[in-house]
Amino acid sequence: MKKIIMVITVVIVMTSIFSILNVLGEMPLRILINGDRLFFPDAQPFIDANGRTQTPARFIGEELGATVTWDGSAQKATFVKGSNKLILYIGKKEYELDGKKLEMDTAALLQEGRTFVPARYVAEAFGATVRWDSVIRTVYIDTSGAVVPTPQATKDPVYGWIKVDHNRQDVEYGISITFTSDQEILKARFDAAEKMFTEEYGADIAKEVFQYLRQKKLRWDDLPIKQYKVGNKIVTAEAAGFEILLQVWKEGVNLQ
Repeated sequence: MKKIIMVITVVIVMTSIFSILNVLGEMPLRILINGDRLFFPDAQPFIDANGRTQTPARFIGEELGATVTWDGSAQKATFVKGSNKLILYIGKKEYELDGKKLEMDTAALLQEGRTFVPARYVAEAFGATVRWDSVIRTVYIDTSGAVVPTPQATKDPVYGWIKVDHNRQDVEYGISITFTSDQEILKARFDAAEKMFTEEYGADIAKEVFQYLRQKKLRWDDLPIKQYKVGNKIVTAEAAGFEILLQVWKEGVNLQ
């Protein structure tokens, strides 16, 4: 009898753990330059086999103030900022900085027709400091060259509590926001989530949906499910307790 109770207890505990992990999901990989998050409209940054953060070349280069050009025949990306010139070659660890040949521990990549470059090497080539926080999967870049401060919390108070889902069963896109009674942080979460949704579906529908969701200001403020349309798809928004949920259902799904 004791063994049966023990087995049941273990199953309940493990189920609870996996449920929590499923709710939280994996934090998105983020890049912050001088405290502002760098958003990528299509191709997203990723961690390569060498543990380096690879980012679309043009976006990070231009955000750092450099002019970026691509030479398809030579398979190289060139970054120029003032008197500094950085050249990265696809698939090669050797690179050039201001005419000097150097070597890094990874290489620029060509993936799905996009040029990806290691964020640290690009940023440091132009005098920025870089720090990686594995706990919240965030790259901090400071272009002033100052030491990037370590966040006080191990979990980002804004992005660490926003979960984005893609292509789950009948839902093609979803955002789950965890409620907090801190109104300043709650507003920041709404702002960040609305920006994410805007990039996917446009400002008009995002403004309309989040105007409704932002009515939740207290934990006991429950917002009944409300439907919107984006093209031929249905968008639902609702909030209860600590969860604020926005979902875009796949075309053809009947919610009646």
